[in-house]
Amino acid sequence: MRPTTLLSLLALITSALHADEFPKPFNTEKGDPMPAEEVARTMQLPKGFKAVVFAAEPDVQQPIAMSWDAKGRLWVAENYTYAENPMRWDTKLRDRVIILEDKDGDGKHDGRKVFWEGGSYLTSVEIGYGGVWVLHNGTLSFIADKNGDDIPDGEPEVLLDGFNVKTIGHNIVNGLRWGPDGWLYGRHGITDTSSVGAPGTPADKRVKMNCAIWRYHPTQKILETVAHGGTNSWGHDWNENGDLFMINTVIGHLWHVIPGAYYRRMFGTHLNPHVYEIIEQTADHFHWDTGSESWSDIRKGISNKTLELGGGHAHVGMLIYQGGLWPKEYHGAVLTCNLHGNRINMDKLERQGCGYVGKHAPDFMQAQDKWFRGIDLLTCPDGNVIVSDWSDSGECHDNDGVHRTSGRIYKIVYGESKKAERSASNNWWARMDLQQQYEKGAGPAPRALRGLADADSKDGLIRLQTASDMRLLPFDQRWPIATALAKHEEDANDRQQPLMIWYGIEPAVAADPMKGVELIKEAKLPTVRRLVARRIAEMIEAKPEAVNALVQVMSTAASDKVITDVLEGLSAGLDGFSNAKKPKGWDALEKFLIGDGSDNTIRLTRNLSAVFGSGRAADELVAIVKNAEGDANARLNAFKSLSRTAKPELLPVIRGLINDKVLGTVSRSALAAYDDPNIPKAMLNPWPGRSEEQQAATVATLTSRPSYAKALLEAIKAKKVPTSALSPFQARQIRSLGDESLTKLLTEAWGEIRDTPEAKKAEFAKWEGFLTADTLKKADPSKGRMIFTAACAACHKLYGQGGAIGPELTGSDRHNLKYLLENILDPSAVVPADFRVSVLNLKDGRTITGVIPEQTERTLTVQTPAERLTIERTQIVKQEQLPVSLMPEGLLTALGDENVKNLIAYLMSNGQVEMPK
Repeated sequence: MRPTTLLSLLALITSALHADEFPKPFNTEKGDPMPAEEVARTMQLPKGFKAVVFAAEPDVQQPIAMSWDAKGRLWVAENYTYAENPMRWDTKLRDRVIILEDKDGDGKHDGRKVFWEGGSYLTSVEIGYGGVWVLHNGTLSFIADKNGDDIPDGEPEVLLDGFNVKTIGHNIVNGLRWGPDGWLYGRHGITDTSSVGAPGTPADKRVKMNCAIWRYHPTQKILETVAHGGTNSWGHDWNENGDLFMINTVIGHLWHVIPGAYYRRMFGTHLNPHVYEIIEQTADHFHWDTGSESWSDIRKGISNKTLELGGGHAHVGMLIYQGGLWPKEYHGAVLTCNLHGNRINMDKLERQGCGYVGKHAPDFMQAQDKWFRGIDLLTCPDGNVIVSDWSDSGECHDNDGVHRTSGRIYKIVYGESKKAERSASNNWWARMDLQQQYEKGAGPAPRALRGLADADSKDGLIRLQTASDMRLLPFDQRWPIATALAKHEEDANDRQQPLMIWYGIEPAVAADPMKGVELIKEAKLPTVRRLVARRIAEMIEAKPEAVNALVQVMSTAASDKVITDVLEGLSAGLDGFSNAKKPKGWDALEKFLIGDGSDNTIRLTRNLSAVFGSGRAADELVAIVKNAEGDANARLNAFKSLSRTAKPELLPVIRGLINDKVLGTVSRSALAAYDDPNIPKAMLNPWPGRSEEQQAATVATLTSRPSYAKALLEAIKAKKVPTSALSPFQARQIRSLGDESLTKLLTEAWGEIRDTPEAKKAEFAKWEGFLTADTLKKADPSKGRMIFTAACAACHKLYGQGGAIGPELTGSDRHNLKYLLENILDPSAVVPADFRVSVLNLKDGRTITGVIPEQTERTLTVQTPAERLTIERTQIVKQEQLPVSLMPEGLLTALGDENVKNLIAYLMSNGQVEMPK
């Protein structure tokens, strides 16, 4: 017997879900901060400044982000779900957005409202277009409030999903801020990759993002990655010229964000493997003692040298002051909160070459409260500055707990507080006016792309913009621009310009390497010559004629510098190759270079001759692979050379690389070629919880052999690996291994898989024949959404709306009709353990049917289509778990052809649709 009939379930799903009260925050951090008023009174500030408590607990707690609205009210995102390691996030709690207002202009709030309490993983809030934009639960969502009554018009609309929250802790996506171009900007940290797009976007159309600044157009619905690199930026702002800057941690604090740029990463490699070289930070100094300290030493305490230099490497929040009220020396100053130093650092921006340099300036503020954790800084409508304080004694990793019941917002005032008045010198008003113009569709048009005429500009910033814009042009238009830019010898040692030229031309070189050879002949910039040669060298197997041309360039070059640059590029491109076909003319060139070259030239030539001759020895390749500090591309090339065949002597080498930040994923995949009982243990202990890519490679390898699959299933059963790591496809793969004991273990640890009966196959054929492409074109997805809301949304979530009894549908394979029909017509064919039905008979006579998402030693939580119940175990007479889904069979037949057509069209849609009027 099925636990519920179709009719009873359809009746249940029309019921409204229970609205829980906002969970009470609790602390796991011991102790308390100084009283807020005392913190403000004791802040050390320059003469003429003072700090005022704008708001403090209990009116504001966990203030992770702030934003102003056009009325001059402060919107604050309160994050309670952030938790200490190893939990990182506690989703039993919720996050919320509040509104604070200072009506009388005394610098202290005198009005407070709660706008929304439905958040989790909430990191950001921004206001505009008749509503509120939030980053929460792995999505960019919009909460409409068209009438401006400070009450949401409905549930959040998910605009983007796929931001990784499963494996990311404090590196989570954050930082919503309107840019001067009308786009909404955000930030993403380094610890794992996200695959982002509008709900329903296929995997191959999503934007891959790891350690980046990104932007989203609010009306055109376009997502772009602006620039890549850093560690975990938690602050950005624009100067008066409209140039973007970001703050960072550990490897440098201040960076000029150039669209299309690649900056230094703290670890790992860029998603584009052909970046090769990266741009360093814009500041000419660090705020910690890089000469004698490791970045992690600060957890033991701050040295006197680091105190003198600025207080530490961790920076959060950034503001380029343009408020017009403070003394002139602060105009354009970069202010950022220093996490460990309990202070606000200050830098001054100056033009240098094609960009800027950040110069050290005296710290602006020093707090005496050791719990001061500045998070965000904003210019106020009156020209002063507001600073939020997370108020916690730990650092961002929170190994010592979280103090959720504290939080402050301080206003740093020059002179006396007074009501804000419009001021032409305060960019708060100009930015707010500009944003409202964009919302009305009357904002300024985007700047025209720079072209060939701009490549010869005497202004370095214009040349930099020209190099940046190349990435947006067709390949044939890039070549003359790159050639003209590469002739500016004055840019040879510029921090960013040669690399920006390279980033812009790289894909064109890959498409037409012979044109790359011509660029090398014309270029005056060593970096451009070297990197173009390197890219060509990597294609030696597919495009040997281009490498032949490089040899010809070196043979006829009039300058030793050209020879050196091309030779270094060729050597770097082939570093890690075991062997390669000798290019034409190499023997004669080799003789010339060894007979008349420098020590470096002779060394490079001999190394290349080995590659073109007998090849590199395996020991040499192993050394390259094992060098964790070596060039990432060389290590990948060497790994490919070594792992082409499964050699027993290489097993210890490959197994030792499974946690490597560059080779971890490929080494886990390579282990599938070996049959060794120690491999599963090495790959599972510990489970690679911070990398989805390594998780996928691990599961793919461990489902390839029965002994490996057994170890994986035992780890799932022991809850060392989440059941979600194993997909239904991979579960079927394990079942197909033909081992009865393994199939039994699969059922116990993961879920039920059974064969599809003949009747179901016939029903499948019927609906597949009906739901043709032509039929679906004539369907109405809006009506389909209405059907989904009535028949499916109580259990399934799609586009951010719905229940959580069944699997999330947004990221599933919904564009595949076969996938949809298999899961709707035979929902119990594959039932992961998390969604198996349980039937509970209680002492009071009730029978409750649902899934069990949570349980403790004392209680069970049961989610039914209508409500979420927590039941004491002592009240349960009998508990039975069934190998079936809560989803009813016969759903499509009950709906009828027209409704089915509309429902399937909605399920296969690429984004949310409007409900029918």
